Parts: sequence; structure tokens; C-alpha cells
Amino acid sequence: MSLRGSTTLLVLVILGTITLILSTGAVVLDGPTDPITDEVALQPGDNPYTYLDEEGELVVDVSEDNPNLDAGGVNPDAFAAEDALFYVVYDANATAEVWIEHDSKAVTFVARGEPIESGENPLLLTPEDEAVPVGVEVDTRIVDVVPGDRVLDGITVHARPAEPEAITRSGGGAGTDEDDGGEDGDDDDDDSSGPTVTVASPEPTARQVEVYSVAVNDDTEVDLADLRVGDPSIRLDGLSFVREEPGDVEFSVEGSTDAPAGVDPVDRSGVDPLGYYAVAFAEPDQPIESATAEVVVERDRLDEAGVDPANLAAYHETGDGDDWNATDLRVTAETEETVRLAIESDGFSAFALGVRRPALDPVDAEIASESIAPGESVRLDVTLSNVGPAPAEDARVSVRAVDATDDDAADADDPDPAAAERLSVDAEPNGTVTRTLTVELDDPGEYDLVVDGDRVTDPGAVASLAVREPEPEPTDPDSDDGEGAGAGMDAEPGSGTDSGSAPTPGTGPDTGDEPGDGDTEESVSGDGAGDDAETPVESVEPNGFEPEDFAGLAVLVTIVLATLFLVRRAPK
Repeated sequence: MSLRGSTTLLVLVILGTITLILSTGAVVLDGPTDPITDEVALQPGDNPYTYLDEEGELVVDVSEDNPNLDAGGVNPDAFAAEDALFYVVYDANATAEVWIEHDSKAVTFVARGEPIESGENPLLLTPEDEAVPVGVEVDTRIVDVVPGDRVLDGITVHARPAEPEAITRSGGGAGTDEDDGGEDGDDDDDDSSGPTVTVASPEPTARQVEVYSVAVNDDTEVDLADLRVGDPSIRLDGLSFVREEPGDVEFSVEGSTDAPAGVDPVDRSGVDPLGYYAVAFAEPDQPIESATAEVVVERDRLDEAGVDPANLAAYHETGDGDDWNATDLRVTAETEETVRLAIESDGFSAFALGVRRPALDPVDAEIASESIAPGESVRLDVTLSNVGPAPAEDARVSVRAVDATDDDAADADDPDPAAAERLSVDAEPNGTVTRTLTVELDDPGEYDLVVDGDRVTDPGAVASLAVREPEPEPTDPDSDDGEGAGAGMDAEPGSGTDSGSAPTPGTGPDTGDEPGDGDTEESVSGDGAGDDAETPVESVEPNGFEPEDFAGLAVLVTIVLATLFLVRRAPK
């Protein structure tokens, strides 16, 4: 592609009595143009001052000779402007630079709000720029003119590729469009124009950046205009980098609350990410030697998270989407409203801004007994290790008992209050601490003792504890409740009593087969309703005696009386 070239067109500005009229800004891309190179052309604007002459060259005519004007010229001692005098039409897949040269102090050509009248500050054209309007400002107050004078006779339009070797440098040399008469080109390194940077902002969390003519080993700065890092209170103010090779670079920057697409979140003990940003180049493997990001965080956001600026940290994704390494972060400025940070790295990819916190991991526990009675206390020793990057200071940790038979009990928000005990833990990073507490439970069952807390990385059971069923209370045989030692038990023949009444005589196995003449258990538990009666012995009253029962009783009484008589009459 050859973009180098220039053309001269005639511009007639003759002083008179007319003021320039702003155009509508419309452009017809497929309309006639005045070619400058194969890729760059000029097209008249939608105004009465520009047109193509018979030879196809662009003419700007503000005079009485212009058939489109009723009067001619511009006012003396006045200022006039036209925003879209003509257009630069571009059709190429590379970048180009265009600027205009002339010899009038009263005229300035502008594009995108900036003058484009030197090779040090050209109009940058990209493949996305199909047509860029060029305006003109005429200030006749700064020159001595009278009606009839010409302010400008002609202009020269330059176009060239946006490559470092094509930049015009003082002293001439290869690849320059001008030669100032220098003999040996020793001043080639005196160019101080710097690279050309364009930044597009499609949305608050995204930027599209193009940097042309990057100088080798120089710090290239890009203003990102407060790109949001997800949360509006965290903003990426700018980027700077040092490139080891000259050339052009194009990249995108995106901020987000969550990890960028294709990248796993930061998964490090004791690190809480606040936001992410990612820098992606159009051409990967850029020779970036060093890079710096300027981040601004509002203090309200830090206060909300309970964060001291000294505990902020940055991480740089350096692997296949899941390898995060800490990178340098320093506080560069602080005000009552904001904290400004510098994040330094050896290249660009995905970054995370996070908070360093303590992370306590239960590593050991010892319980004095694994089985206790209800209401009995037991000693528990718990050892915790701080695996986080920040020290633990008065970190609150609790031990609670959960039902070991319930899989969901460990996640319950209502632990047994009798077993919940809070600890205060202080530990340096990589340090351990052992604390002792007492556990006491009232309800029988199988329990897991779980260590939990805001800074505990993996809450889980550290010990098991069984609470036994309570022991039954012993029975008093001398109690006066009328039940005696045999209360509630089946009566043996001849042993049944009823609150001091005479013993019921036993009948032995041959007492008869009539109803009601069965064994003693059936006799005391039944009431004539059959064998299914289960009335306790102590609640059964005798039903009365049959004649046979009286005969037996009489014989028994006679034997007892006779025995007593013989005893009393026996010789001493």
C-alpha cells in the first residue's frame, strides 16, 4: 500500500461581506471525490463553498465568482468557522496520517476539534474511519486586510502510513517527506511529538485503544477517563507501558465485578476480590517490558468493606486462566474521598484488585472425653492456623454442636446454644494458636463439634461427642405408697395381699376345672372376662368364696389353733 503523496488545491478566500454558514455535516460516501492516493481522497462537504472543478479537484471558493453564493468573501476584522468544509475519505486496512499545510496566519484547518496543520499533529485515519470531516476557522482580526485581499491561495494535503519510519523528522533522512537541508541527519532523535493515542468509550466499563508510532523504551501513557472496574467506586484512571519494539498497538480494556470471560476467579485463602480488569491486545505476545495501571478507589467503598488501604493487594493472571500471582501495588496518593493506587507488572492480561484478610484453618482438636452424661461438661482444645496473607486480630471464632445424624445440621443457623462458645483469636500469617473451651450439652444424642467464624476458611467438625441417656432413678422398698416390694409383679400362690387383709389361700394344681379356678396370675389379673384380662394384681378385689373355700379355711384355722394350744401346753 502506498499512502505517501500530496496534492495542491486552490482555495479562494476574498474579503467581502458574507459570514460562513454551518453545513449539515452530511456526506455521500459513494459520491465523486478528489483522490490524494489510492486510499485517501477528498470530498466536498454539504455547503455552498466546496465543489469539484472540471479536472476533479476540490475547490473551496468563498468569493463572488462562486455561483452558489449571493455575495462573496468574509468579513474583515471578524471570525468565521465552518465545521465540515470537506471530508477526508479513507479506504484501507491500515492506519494513515493526514495533515494540511498552507501559509496563511488567518486560516486554521481542524479535525476532531484539533488543528491538523503539521506532521507532528496529523489527522489519524483507521480502517473504521470511512469519512472524517475537516473544518476551517478564519480569523481576519489577526491580519491586516482590506476588502479585495486574498487570505489564502492554496493548501497542500499530505498523506502517509502511520509507521515510525514514515514520521517526518527534522534533518531529513530515509522515509521523510521533507528535507530541511541537514547534511548528515544527526537530529533524527529530536522528534518530541510522541505517539498518537485514540481512545473510544463504548460503555463505562470498556475502552478501545489505538496507539500509533510507539517509541522504543519510552513510557507510553493512555488516559482511560475513569473506566469503571465493575463497581463505579473503583475506577481505572490510566495505563502506561514500555514497549521494546517500535510500531502500532491496538488493545481493549474491560472492567468487571466478576472475573473476565475465560478466566477463573481469584481463589486464594484470605483474598476477597473487589473488582477485575483485563487488557487484551489485537495481536498477542506484545513485547511489553513493563506496565503500570493507575486505580482510584473511593474511601466509602473501603469503609463499607472494612478495609484499610494497607491491606489492598493486586493479582496478575499469568497462566491459562487460573494462575494468579501477586503483583506490586503501592498507594501513591490519599485524600478524604479517594485512595490512588499504582499496580505494576511485567505485562498486560487480567488483573484483580483485592483485599488481604486473615484465613483461619482448624488443623487439630482434642476432646477430654467422647461420652458425657446430660449436663456434664467436657474440655475441648482447638488449634487453628492462619493461612491468609494478613494477621488475625481479635478474630471471632465459635464452636457449636450439631446433630451427627442430620446431614444438613452443620449448615443450620440455630446451633445448640449450650455448646456455642465464642473465641477471640490472634495469629500472624502462617502462625498457629491453640484455644481451650468447655462444652456442655443437656439432650442425649450423637453430636459433631464444628468450628465456624467469619475468617474460618472451611468450617467443619473437629471432634465427636456422645451424650448418654439419663440413668433410671432407684426404687425405695420401704416407701409408704402401699405397693411394697412386689408391687406391679405377678403374685405367687399364697402371697397375694390387699392392704393388710388376710392372705388368699392357694389351691395348688388340683383345685378344680371350673371357671375362675385357674392359676394365681389369671386369678389376680382377670375379672371373669377371660384369659385376655391384664388388670394389675394390686388393683383386683376378691370376688367372694365358694363353699369349698370355706371348708378348706376351716381346716386351716383348726390346725393353727391346735398347734398354738400344743405349744402353750408343752412342758417347760
